[in-house]
Amino acid sequence: MLNRNSNPLSIITRYGVMFLVALFIVSLVSCAQEEKKEPPRPRARPTGTAQPAQKPEPQVDIHNVIAVIETAKGTMEVEFYPDDAPQTVTNFVKNAQLEYYNNETFHRVEPGLLIQAGSHLVNGTMPIEQNNRELGKGALVMVKVQGAAESYASEFFICLDKIEVDEPPTVFGKVTKGIEVLNKIAQGDQILKIAIRTKG
Repeated sequence: MLNRNSNPLSIITRYGVMFLVALFIVSLVSCAQEEKKEPPRPRARPTGTAQPAQKPEPQVDIHNVIAVIETAKGTMEVEFYPDDAPQTVTNFVKNAQLEYYNNETFHRVEPGLLIQAGSHLVNGTMPIEQNNRELGKGALVMVKVQGAAESYASEFFICLDKIEVDEPPTVFGKVTKGIEVLNKIAQGDQILKIAIRTKG
């Protein structure tokens, strides 16, 4: 016969044990369900140490472009000789597209002979591409490395008149518009911008 005067503490203990057992069972079921879930997949990422691909430089047909040289004294247009000096024209066009000549100065001016500029951002040299182009007024010429068959990679000059040199440099273009600006340029004058544009 059930004793109605059971100890209340004993009843609380039994319910407490039952609660803990139920909680333990719920925990086991929950863990079992967690184990069935697939682990998160790793995000795809490039292998090796290669750098992310950079935006490619725009491709230009060097036979179909001109250079527009903007200065505070006026603007000049230059046509290239891509068949006579393809490497030099390509190099100059690339330097201009990368804005290496912008805000540089004409650091050498010899009245009646030439004006010279370049970029402090470009180092190195390139081969001389000799041709039969005249070193006359408006000729665009790469500065030759003294005692070597190479040109500086960014240094160029424009002839103010017909000149003579000891060894032939690379003549790669000529001023075709704004030639009157040449004689206005003084040492220290700034190149505001050299833009590459399609002919026509």
